[in-house]
Amino acid sequence: MKKLNGYIAEVIKEMVHEGESIFEIDGKRYFLSLIEEPETNVKEDVELDLELKQKLLQAKKDILEGEVFSTEEVLEMIEQGEI
Repeated sequence: MKKLNGYIAEVIKEMVHEGESIFEIDGKRYFLSLIEEPETNVKEDVELDLELKQKLLQAKKDILEGEVFSTEEVLEMIEQGEI
């Protein structure tokens, strides 16, 4: 088995998602198929846990608004009991 990462992995995932499971390279045809379902689906888990979903939405909002902290800042806030 070869593990794919990066751009090529994204291209192949998109092909499978769009139902384009057959492709051709150098005159040879290949068929992609899912042989193993993941044990958990993070998206579904987040949808079921409303508190986690709210925290993730707030984090996304903070990042978009430029409100980010370094690891050192977070550790300092924890030590001071701020978070």
